[in-house]
Amino acid sequence: MKIVIIGNGVAGTFSAQNIRNLDKDVSIHLYSKENYPYYTRIKLPQLISEQVTISDLIVFNKNWYVKNNIELNLNSEIKKIDTLHKQVFLNNNSLPIHYDKLILATGSLPNIPPIKNAKKFLRNGVFTLRSIQDALDIKNFIVSKKVQRVIIIGGGLLGLELAKQIKNRDLDTTIVEFFPRLLPKQLDFDCGTLLKEEIESMGINVILDAATEEILSEQEVITGILIKNGTKIDADLVLIQAGIRPTIDLAVEAGIKCNRGIIVNQYLETSMKNVFAVGDCIEYNEQTWGIIPACMEQAKIVASTVLGKRDKAYKGTIPKNTLKIIGIDLTSIGLFDPSDKDLVGAGWEILKNIDKKSKCYKKIVLKNKKLKGAILFGGKKAVPYISKNIESEINEDELRKVVELFKWRCKNCNYVYDDAKNDILFKELPDDWKCKCDSPKTMFERNPDNI
Repeated sequence: MKIVIIGNGVAGTFSAQNIRNLDKDVSIHLYSKENYPYYTRIKLPQLISEQVTISDLIVFNKNWYVKNNIELNLNSEIKKIDTLHKQVFLNNNSLPIHYDKLILATGSLPNIPPIKNAKKFLRNGVFTLRSIQDALDIKNFIVSKKVQRVIIIGGGLLGLELAKQIKNRDLDTTIVEFFPRLLPKQLDFDCGTLLKEEIESMGINVILDAATEEILSEQEVITGILIKNGTKIDADLVLIQAGIRPTIDLAVEAGIKCNRGIIVNQYLETSMKNVFAVGDCIEYNEQTWGIIPACMEQAKIVASTVLGKRDKAYKGTIPKNTLKIIGIDLTSIGLFDPSDKDLVGAGWEILKNIDKKSKCYKKIVLKNKKLKGAILFGGKKAVPYISKNIESEINEDELRKVVELFKWRCKNCNYVYDDAKNDILFKELPDDWKCKCDSPKTMFERNPDNI
């Protein structure tokens, strides 16, 4: 059996690896339009700041593909799929490539908002970052044009990581975010505020609640941006990191059912027989993911399915994001901000503490004793426990020990001071603090239920 995989990113590469682990004889052919074997995109911003080299990014070199008997075809863009005759066609070769099973791992592309002149100046003062070539082009532009001022449109994970590396080049750096807080998909307002302060302490300017209307220019050279409220911000370079969108063009042209992404069932099968899809390009149950954990999980399932086994079914992936900026420990997992409507009489409970002095934020979301989500800022000690137990019923006392949010009981009047319901931890209260019954701190004991 010949399996053709289109795409050499996380989803495509690990689909190939998992197939090979399950079957030593099946023929696997990987096609990628890029010039490099599988590399990590997480460190692409560091390529711009020259903290890493291209070789540092490569995860699997060519020897790995040879060892695993996977035929890797680089600089080979598939332009057409013929599902009737089970063939694909390269951009530089009219001869068809036959397949028995086809896996679409076409990934995603950077989303470019409807900003006037953005596409006009793309790759000439306006860039997105998604590949090694993008990073090299940005770095070369900075050097050749002697760039001094850079605007990053988008305050998501990629935007923040990119801003830090641009700042590392000693350039004036400004983040412009459409939403009223940074990381709107990962953080609530309180933690977003703490993160903004931390980012600004690095010398990076942050402008929130700002919709970019136009890329400004003079004599075909960009000079900055115009925000819809009329504010102009000067810049020599604009980097757009405003999310991603699934790459579905090939699938659409082949008549495969698509919406935002390529629609798949729980076994990662598309609407066409013998055609499967995995990774950023898919849509399952009206949801797309665009995160590495989802790609890894889906790759295991599609490997099993493509070999004729239906022993694994996809149920979706719980979002987990960790900020990679040096000096910041920030993790967001699962449902972190249920609405007030959801909370009313629905079994929800939130354990939360904001320590502005130590720049630490902890928020745990529970429903009927099940761990539904968390935000942990300023520490990573509890991350393994939270990751392991997400969507599981947990012992609240055990959880409180792990996240160090305790209840303290006054021995005199039994008043309980709950770390998770107050901004200041009990241990951080002033020594002269007193209970409502006038008892000193020394009259409090940590609730035995939490020990």
